[in-house]
Amino acid sequence: MMRKIILLSLTMSLVFCAVAQKKNDLTDKSLYNNTYDKDAVVDSKYGIKMYEPLNMMLGQDTVRNDNNGYAANGYEEDYYTTGQLLHKGFYVEGQLKIYKNYYTNGTVERNFRMVDLKKSKMTKFYEDGTIKSNIVYVMSEALKWEDYYPNGVLEFIEEYHKSFQYYVFKANYFESGAPENTLELEDKKKLIYTQMYFYENGKVKEEGEMQYSKSKFDYIRIGTWKQYNENGKATKETKFSKEGDKVGEKNL
Repeated sequence: MMRKIILLSLTMSLVFCAVAQKKNDLTDKSLYNNTYDKDAVVDSKYGIKMYEPLNMMLGQDTVRNDNNGYAANGYEEDYYTTGQLLHKGFYVEGQLKIYKNYYTNGTVERNFRMVDLKKSKMTKFYEDGTIKSNIVYVMSEALKWEDYYPNGVLEFIEEYHKSFQYYVFKANYFESGAPENTLELEDKKKLIYTQMYFYENGKVKEEGEMQYSKSKFDYIRIGTWKQYNENGKATKETKFSKEGDKVGEKNL
């Protein structure tokens, strides 16, 4: 019986010492900072999104409190449960103005910074450091957006006019870097565009003119459109009215 009591006392002493040692471990990030498990905060497709609701420049209104229960002001840091830096941001009244998120390997996951009182920029990265997205915001709206493939090749780009009513340029690209489709503003007064679609071999697949209709809030086909085969030979011609209605079609 005495032996069991001694063993129990020894076990309790070891547990107490372990707890005390953890409390006295000044390198333990959870003593001073919020810590998160990687699987809970890093989305395989969209990355680390948990701080977006705190971004005042994107029109969000969620507020972060500090350890004292007040709206956070100044720099705040969060860590992974494994000890690596997850987030460092500058807060004003609980909302983010600038910040960086990090992968567990130390690579920046995204970098958000203000350019002026209205404009801000967001750059996102893949885990190996390759650029993933470049976004320019005016207030809470994306004025220009670029996405990249994991190999660093541009995948997608869209840029709006400063009024945000219509595109200035928009395009998608194959992973090889060759264009898949492009929409480019040619006549700024009439809002007429050149639209082109491509085969992966670089040959034109289809081309014609588009016009932004302010009454329809959409882009409509106008004039003559042509289609081509993969060898570049024209195969069909289609005509559209100024209202975007198909008025004629013939094989070539």
